[in-house]
Amino acid sequence: MAAEPSGDLQGAALARELRRRIPGVELLGVGCARLREAGVKLIWDSSTWGTIGPSEAIARLPGYYMAYRRMRHVLVREQPELTVVIDSPAIHMRLTGYLQRQSMRTLYYFPPSAWTRNPKRVHAIHCRVCGVVATFALNYQTYCDNGLPVAYYGHPMVDLLACAPSPAESRRALGLPEGRYIALMPGSRLAEVRLLTPILLETARRLREHRPDLRFLLPAASAKIEKRLRRLIGPIPEWLTLVSGSSREVLRCSELVLMCSGSASLEAAVLGIPLAIFYKLNRADYALARLLRWLNILRIDRFALPNLVLDEDALPELVQDQVTPERLEQEALRLLEPGPYRQEHLDTLARVRQALAGQGSIPKIAAFVDYVAQGFESLEALEKVDQEFA
Repeated sequence: MAAEPSGDLQGAALARELRRRIPGVELLGVGCARLREAGVKLIWDSSTWGTIGPSEAIARLPGYYMAYRRMRHVLVREQPELTVVIDSPAIHMRLTGYLQRQSMRTLYYFPPSAWTRNPKRVHAIHCRVCGVVATFALNYQTYCDNGLPVAYYGHPMVDLLACAPSPAESRRALGLPEGRYIALMPGSRLAEVRLLTPILLETARRLREHRPDLRFLLPAASAKIEKRLRRLIGPIPEWLTLVSGSSREVLRCSELVLMCSGSASLEAAVLGIPLAIFYKLNRADYALARLLRWLNILRIDRFALPNLVLDEDALPELVQDQVTPERLEQEALRLLEPGPYRQEHLDTLARVRQALAGQGSIPKIAAFVDYVAQGFESLEALEKVDQEFA
């Protein structure tokens, strides 16, 4: 069950491994194009679910509620051996609670990182599911500190990028000539694209005043995103290439990425590509977020995934009023220039990759899911995976 594109990517990798491991297995779920391509029968397409901030989420509540009722109905009718939910606690905590009351088995993959700061929320997740697969060492340690069984085999992103194409291969695949490329990544949600694309385009124009040789790549996560981007951009300048999908190839072509915080920041870190990370909400949602933090309801110390992996403020995070063309231009120029700042940045990315653990996590995660689906309790499933991969 994947409510966002990042979950769709990770769910598809797990689905392919489960189909390899269990020939003839039937998979159904909620997700986007990647899950469908991986052989999952979709009961609902979640490609338009992504929102930023409570105001947009509230506006979409009727649609979410329809999807939620549809998911409940299909899952109760089909009675799968196991339901795997991926991240997105806003909908999945409610769904797992319902499935628990129906005596149906669920497993949480990618438990939300922001929740690990609150032990009560960690227990709230665990009491609803029969298995948890953590993907960050911090999450894993939190569960262990609370005496809760949890599977941890490293982050699957390392596996997904093990066979990533070279920069030259990526340029050929995208039909690009040799040159210096910077990736502009405003996010995978329509609201992010609307808010952040104009800022990134102005940043690109400013950078070209200093470096006329620079060219820019703007990947579109879906056909709907591409349509919105074309409306925002208007006539496309000769120094900008709009790319349909292929975000991984775009990353490999680029010597720098300017990106809205998201799972792609881990991809860039694993690939060793310098990145400037930022996040911005509309003013009403940002004011509400500050109020919730002041009331100690929302506890977020950092938002960039590489920083969450290292549990430190290793990479700069630009937020809200800091997200301007001037600040992004300044950060980009520092990262493009060879010197101590760029080298320290590259060293941090190497530490992120090392912290995500080695390759081979996806087969182990699939094995754990398989054993839990067979009815083994978490501790038994953990032991069987250890025996299988010893």
